[in-house]
Amino acid sequence: MFKKNGSNSSRGSLAPTIIWWVVVAFLALSVIYPSIRLILNSLKVGDGYGLDNYVTVFSDPGILRSMKNSFIVVIPATVFSTIIGVFLSWVVVRTNVPGVKYWKRLLSIPYFIPPFIGAIAWTFLLGPVGYFNKFLMNSFGFEQAPLNIYSLGGMIFIMSMYRYAVSFIVVLPTMKRISASVEEAARISGASPWRTLRDITLPLITPSIMGAMLLTFMFILADFGVSSVLGAPNQIHLMTTQIYYMINNSTIANNLQVASAYSLFLSLFGLVGLWVYNRVLATNKFVVVSGKSAAVEPTKLNKGPRWILFVILVIFFLFTTCAPILATLITSLTKTYGLPFGPENMTFQNFAQMLQIQNVARAFKNSLFLSVTSSLVITIVTMIIAYISIRGGVRGVKGVKFMQMTVVLPYAVPGVIIALSMILAFSQPIAGVRLYNTIWILLIAYIARFMNLGYNNISGAISQVDTSLEEAARISGASQLRAFKDVMLPLLKSSLISSFFLVVAPTISELSLSSLLWSVGNETIGTIVFSAKEEGRILLTAAIAIILIILVVFINLLVNSQTDKD
Repeated sequence: MFKKNGSNSSRGSLAPTIIWWVVVAFLALSVIYPSIRLILNSLKVGDGYGLDNYVTVFSDPGILRSMKNSFIVVIPATVFSTIIGVFLSWVVVRTNVPGVKYWKRLLSIPYFIPPFIGAIAWTFLLGPVGYFNKFLMNSFGFEQAPLNIYSLGGMIFIMSMYRYAVSFIVVLPTMKRISASVEEAARISGASPWRTLRDITLPLITPSIMGAMLLTFMFILADFGVSSVLGAPNQIHLMTTQIYYMINNSTIANNLQVASAYSLFLSLFGLVGLWVYNRVLATNKFVVVSGKSAAVEPTKLNKGPRWILFVILVIFFLFTTCAPILATLITSLTKTYGLPFGPENMTFQNFAQMLQIQNVARAFKNSLFLSVTSSLVITIVTMIIAYISIRGGVRGVKGVKFMQMTVVLPYAVPGVIIALSMILAFSQPIAGVRLYNTIWILLIAYIARFMNLGYNNISGAISQVDTSLEEAARISGASQLRAFKDVMLPLLKSSLISSFFLVVAPTISELSLSSLLWSVGNETIGTIVFSAKEEGRILLTAAIAIILIILVVFINLLVNSQTDKD
């Protein structure tokens, strides 16, 4: 169908094939090869192979304790996050609560703040000398801080406060698609708003709730930052921090091999969760809603309940989002942490000193380079894969489904595990090229970890473009490559920009990969914040954290504004 006469057409047909195999080679290097090395290393026993490392995983007391701790945190945090997110999405979409237009964005902010930064922010409130703990001590005469955030309970709380936004964002579109007539019929029959929610709305959105819960479970299970900030100081390890500990300073014999086996065990949960989500929940095997989505009529609450919900939203937002950010800002402007904040204890020197510290300035530079470069590469690579997989018709292209899987799967795997696979793959030079202890291994890891973010956005945009537009160009004699450049690319411009910034936000604040792959001279913002917190440099930690929060939130506001235009 796409065959043309002449040398130009031949070159036009050959070019997509060459581009495809370049992409395949890149993915083989960045994802497939490290994964194979991880699997082989998990089976390595002395000079041979066996299952001894897996036996150690299920017999070592420290490892078993980290498993127990993980599920103590993950299960309740997932449940709480989902309940909060679903309730908030219902309030915003299905009721006439004041300020709906603003609540959608305000309640999404925690989704964009790195959870480990959120955990650090909350330590300024609930740490041993945190502002809220000091308030309770001064007000009620407690001799020591009554609330301990450095605990399993603290981790559950922080995970819930930042991961509820996953359920909120996932359930929100489904809530909008519920036919207004369905709920209206219930209300005409005399059902109260709360009964309508229980008997009508929730059953209709159950598949979406299940999907949100599954994604939240995967995110929390894969978390490294919160557990390292709140658990590690008291030797309370989850599975991710246990793997980090095993790699860095474990006393377990053959720790890299055992860490590899443990990593594969942990990865299994994420991969199974992703499979269930994609194969069951995201493939329309459930009927979610019926009716048209055009006009969503909110439940007309009476003045009393309406304003009660508004007050609840205000208090929730101020407590969960504003309070920790404000505490971080106050700390960043403080001369001496622990003393009352006021004019005599206020300074801007922490920000000035931050920029004067060599490794901090270098970390900002490195993170900017890694974020922009990885986002650019991800945007280009995922655009190629998405286009060829959706449009097809390119000769010489093989393994499209496998490449799609290669792009998606790393996002379901915790960052520390990807970092371990990179260490195993690139600790020795390849073809004389050394990647380990350079910034390039970080770049490869970033690309592998976050490709799925770009792919989901771009593939959705390509699917919405009518194929007849490209067909018209090819009928006019254009090659497939030329048709893509002249027709498809302009239509994808806004989606490509959105995808770029969608990847920029998490990469610029990344910690789990960087914590294992950084080296002197290749520090990132995430590792600097983490190190400063571990070293007790509280004021520096707060200054960098507040800058990072502002930066990440600003980037995502740009993404949202671009999405709104679309």
